[in-house]
Amino acid sequence: MFENKDYSFLSKILHHLVLGNNFIPEMLHDIEVAFFKKKIKLDNLKKHLFVCGLPRSGTTILMRTLYETKQFASLTYRDMPFVVSPNIWSKISNKVKTKAEKQRIHGDNISINIDSPEALEEVFWRVKLHKNYIFSNRLIDHVADEFTINEFRNFISLILYKYKKNFYLSKNNNNILRLESIIKAFPNCLILIPFRDPIQQAHSLLTQHKNFKKIQYENKFVKNYMKYLAHYEFGCIHRPFEFAQNKKISINNNSIEYWLMQWINTYEHLVQEKFTKKDNIIYLNYEYFCDEPKKVLKRLFKKIGLDSSSFENELKLEKKSKKIHIDDDSIISKSQNIFDKLKELNNRSFN
Repeated sequence: MFENKDYSFLSKILHHLVLGNNFIPEMLHDIEVAFFKKKIKLDNLKKHLFVCGLPRSGTTILMRTLYETKQFASLTYRDMPFVVSPNIWSKISNKVKTKAEKQRIHGDNISINIDSPEALEEVFWRVKLHKNYIFSNRLIDHVADEFTINEFRNFISLILYKYKKNFYLSKNNNNILRLESIIKAFPNCLILIPFRDPIQQAHSLLTQHKNFKKIQYENKFVKNYMKYLAHYEFGCIHRPFEFAQNKKISINNNSIEYWLMQWINTYEHLVQEKFTKKDNIIYLNYEYFCDEPKKVLKRLFKKIGLDSSSFENELKLEKKSKKIHIDDDSIISKSQNIFDKLKELNNRSFN
């Protein structure tokens, strides 16, 4: 997300009107599907790529590296706020000139502009399935009905039509709540689940939680903007992922133990056999990606069937590690056991 000053008063009003309810985006989506039905191509067997995991695992860097190869279509900030009707909105948005990149609100040295890809896809699921998975204090895993899955196929086809691409690239962490539905929609897709050293990732999650808590208390628009996108990962609107087999966490969310438990609950869910046995789910260790970026990207492109010659130049990725103290040895041990399983799954895919 951009900083608050980058949104004019009229832009904020437009975001509220279009995204502040379900009726308007759903109506616009239906109009767009009807208008472009004969122009879009429905191909459910395409090897689209879905990047999803717990935040702060390198999902944004991975998505942007892939997107810069110009082989994929993704939603960008240019599609806001008419995310679910990108072609209708493009008649106006295409006239907006691209400006220089600015650091995003996260303060993590990642720069963006209006044409940067972003995790905007969740608006579709929020509009279609809001009551099925979004609750006042949590987001739960769920299975989409057949009608919604067909609507999702139409939605992806509309994005591909707008950007004139054959493959779709998604970065949406909330998709871990509906992995089986994504695979049902696109049986040949690749789902990439990044992960990171649990203590380092928990520390990064806590840092961003405190950052967004401050920002959201000071700025109501940022708070509402993230609600509209169903981005409840951090801040005063934080709602944790909840999976059927996990216990509720009663620890204060301003502690690193809370975020380490979030890591455990999420990745314990993702290493279930029903996921690890699927050939189209790939687990990627962020630290491994930093060491072997070309190897990882070439392997992914080979699986999709794309030319990997665009990775001939060296990719330099930074691995950050801090010394962090946690008193509870039991959760450290549990997280390490899961981390070891995840690293084995990474090696299975890339070695």
